[in-house]
Amino acid sequence: MRYSFTLGAAAFAFATAAPVTSPSNSSIWVTEVPTSVRPYAIQHYLAGGCVVGQQIYRFPVTGPSSDYAFSLIQTNAPGSTALGVLPHLHEVHYENFFNFRGRFQLWTDKYDDQNTRVLLPGDYGAVPHNTTHTFQILDPDTEMLGVIQPGGFENLFYALSSGNYSSTTLSPYDPSANASSDSAAGPSASLIATLEGFDVYAQPDFSPRYDAINGTAPSNTTWHTGSNALATDAYTPYFVAKDYGPKYLNSQNGYQVIQPFVTATQSASNFTLSTITTDRVSSNTTVPTRTFVGHAAFEVLEGQLQVEMLGEKLSLLQGDVVFIPRNTSYIYYSEVAYTKFMHVGQGGEGLDSALIAAGESWDSPVWPTS
Repeated sequence: MRYSFTLGAAAFAFATAAPVTSPSNSSIWVTEVPTSVRPYAIQHYLAGGCVVGQQIYRFPVTGPSSDYAFSLIQTNAPGSTALGVLPHLHEVHYENFFNFRGRFQLWTDKYDDQNTRVLLPGDYGAVPHNTTHTFQILDPDTEMLGVIQPGGFENLFYALSSGNYSSTTLSPYDPSANASSDSAAGPSASLIATLEGFDVYAQPDFSPRYDAINGTAPSNTTWHTGSNALATDAYTPYFVAKDYGPKYLNSQNGYQVIQPFVTATQSASNFTLSTITTDRVSSNTTVPTRTFVGHAAFEVLEGQLQVEMLGEKLSLLQGDVVFIPRNTSYIYYSEVAYTKFMHVGQGGEGLDSALIAAGESWDSPVWPTS
């Protein structure tokens, strides 16, 4: 890991000097995800999609585009009375569920310890290797953000797909699709049993518990009422409610609040996953130039994020994704009062871990007033 700092107002002048690019005049903005590693940005809903039942899967970061470091998956679907996929586990892939919009329920089971949570926007669930899991979409307009390590897991969805998804209006999913339980559900048990080549191992004897109270079961667990800790190892599943996990304040270059979901401890140093919230950049703020030895991707959750690299200034809005290859220098900042984005980093040391190391433990999801 390495990052360098350009000091003082000169850094801000550089940050505002680069021309703002749009998809029509940019070498970084793309309308299709690249098939090899390169810097790129793609707008929300432009990544190619495929249809699995009523679920639409888009892949703004793929195995080939990240050199198989990780995949980023956006799943859009209406509510259903059926499970989104029959219970299964992965021996190789570590799966992460984040609620971007709507509601869904996630079940995990390991060592005969079954847990479930109803995830609201901003909530997170970790599904490490060899964890039985399944989910159910609950709200009429739900979007799940998935991070899967290593990359390439999108090949499963291509195999399961009934076709490519396209929409001239960029509708998140097709509202006219058949809403029956059978069409809303994922693949059948007989089909899942044939998918071990994709690291999917059916668990047909798993029975999801439906005794959740206030969105959680067992009922003696804390969910949206108190703090949630990360696992202390790389194989235990866990859940973190929005703003109830660990938080850190970095005050080096303006204010940033980092909320890690996965650190080197939970991933065996394979990846990190956090949200980063930043205030508006000011003329006397140092904007550091950063370079890391692992690939990274940002997805904007709120506000507007500015990213500059290779002489271009990218303005990313909610749902937009930028991919930054290893050893690529970049700067990022917000020109609006509040911007929050998801950060995924390859390896155990990336932007989020650097910010945490240079920050302090913090008890609020927002920064100080002065």
